[in-house]
Amino acid sequence: MKTSTFSRRRFLQYSAGGLGAAFAAACVPAAPAMEEADTGAAADEPMEAVNLEFWSEGAADWAEEQIEKYQEMTPSVSIEFVTFKWGEMTPKLMTASAGGAAPHITRQDRFRMAGWAGRGGATLLDDFVAQYNINADDYFPATWAEGVWDGKVYSIPFNTDGRFIIWNKDIFAEHGLEADDPPPTQDWEAMIGLAEQLTQTDDDGAVEVMGFIPSQMLGYGNGGDYVYAWANGAEFMKDERTAWMDNPLLVETMQWQYDCVNAVGGIEVASEFSAGWPTVAGFNPFGTGRLAMMVSGDWNLSNFARYYEDLNFGLAPWRIRGTMDQYTGFAGGFCLAIPAGAQNLEESFELLNFLAGLDSQIAHTLRYQNIPCLIAAALDEDVINSSPFPELRRLANESMNYANFRPITPVGQEIQDLWTYPGTGRDWVFYGQKTPEEACVDMQEIVQKALDDFWASV
Repeated sequence: MKTSTFSRRRFLQYSAGGLGAAFAAACVPAAPAMEEADTGAAADEPMEAVNLEFWSEGAADWAEEQIEKYQEMTPSVSIEFVTFKWGEMTPKLMTASAGGAAPHITRQDRFRMAGWAGRGGATLLDDFVAQYNINADDYFPATWAEGVWDGKVYSIPFNTDGRFIIWNKDIFAEHGLEADDPPPTQDWEAMIGLAEQLTQTDDDGAVEVMGFIPSQMLGYGNGGDYVYAWANGAEFMKDERTAWMDNPLLVETMQWQYDCVNAVGGIEVASEFSAGWPTVAGFNPFGTGRLAMMVSGDWNLSNFARYYEDLNFGLAPWRIRGTMDQYTGFAGGFCLAIPAGAQNLEESFELLNFLAGLDSQIAHTLRYQNIPCLIAAALDEDVINSSPFPELRRLANESMNYANFRPITPVGQEIQDLWTYPGTGRDWVFYGQKTPEEACVDMQEIVQKALDDFWASV
């Protein structure tokens, strides 16, 4: 096995030969028809040496361990593993595929698969799914759905993560609240009042403890912006050709986020408070007692045990607005796929199937403490008990049964950029540049244009 990082020289090799803006737009060769794939040599024939390339954003230790196991079983296969920092692989993958130098397998963010497949960038896996008896029901529903585009399978789910309301029990107790009771996420007005109640300032009015900021900006959490929309019954798309960013329920969600931020002092106060946080490994404002509540992921369980062993906290799913026994969540995470243009499809999928298997998913989880997409792996007792907080780990893993997923659309990245990233839709409202109605109308125009451009190109 050879392991490497993706260098600038290598990127220039892929992008040589006049690859320009068209390739950056993911105009890549179509995937070979699956029925033409080699079905493999007969059992009594010597296997020819095959060289495969596997790209992944992170998870290098797990990948190297699994590749070593696979090569011991399949010595005729040589595997080069290339690792990337998060967010760096996709543009390089576009260029490599366009230049005819696609890797054989990728481990990539699942929500991008619809855009990737819709633009001809991924190999159709339906025949392999049937050949290897892969069953969608063995996976958490949200994780399987994200790998399907136009009714066809383009990726196999690998790992996922959830989003939850996490609260500091000691801060709750200091304010006379029942520390073990989850915050009233079903009641948005109550959440605004609680955020205001738990915010503490010094004699000069400077924030010492922030009650709650319902946004992932400025380090106040991760993934909540989607959770709040789903809890309010909002959708981002009407159908595959029609965006719905001006959905009245999205407008209402954004107004609530704005009202909550204003109740604790406004965006400038929140920004000033977070600006003083150190940028060191393991730092978490919630872990240090500077944040009373946040929406974030289950990865915090292992981080809290490592960096904040005395932290007294609770974790629970976010309730659907107006209900006490209905919940929503956010399933993020990664999948395994074969880019369009990859050669040696049979050998590539055989390796992919090994990497996506039960033992491999469990090994990944034991190493990184996230959630396997295979239900059997996620509910494995060794996996549950490997957590420093087994009962919370069980809750988090089981919550994937009702977790939601980002819109399955070729413009999913545009939606995410506008709904969650700094300087776009949400910040237009927080910083007083636009009303929620105006922001949602403008987001609708941008996303619909991108959607129209996509459908006009296929």
